[in-house]
Amino acid sequence: MIKAGSSFFYNGRRGITGAVISLKGVLYMVTISHIFKGEGDRLTVDGTRLTVTRILKDHKLALIKLPSESEVEITEFGSPGELELAELINDTRTIHYCRVVNSGSSLLFLGFRCHDMPAPEDSGSPIVQKGKVIGIMTSATLDTCMGFAVSSKVLRSLEGQ
Repeated sequence: MIKAGSSFFYNGRRGITGAVISLKGVLYMVTISHIFKGEGDRLTVDGTRLTVTRILKDHKLALIKLPSESEVEITEFGSPGELELAELINDTRTIHYCRVVNSGSSLLFLGFRCHDMPAPEDSGSPIVQKGKVIGIMTSATLDTCMGFAVSSKVLRSLEGQ
């Protein structure tokens, strides 16, 4: 099943699905774009070869169109609560201590415990509060124990297109 936090493979490396959305009745997997060369790149999801459909350069996100028969779980989005705890969740690990330090219109600024930071392969992981995805992890700075995520506000705006 393809859902927020599930894995895919690109060029022999594991990537993480940040969300699954429906745009005008078409299913898309959303992840970060910096792991791809560009639109048209091929990846494998649940044994199926798929293509990067669209790169949203302003938000550093990639959209991958899913076959209509795909078994998916549509992502439920929440609104980020500042100074509240959140979790980074994917199919290989969970970071339970992640605090939303600041929430802008398109980015979340996250604080982590310095001994439990996201690894490079966690990029694209959903950030969850109260069981709902509030963002997709894009990067972290180890020297400050801070991370950045694309806000669910951006993802919800895509659904309206």
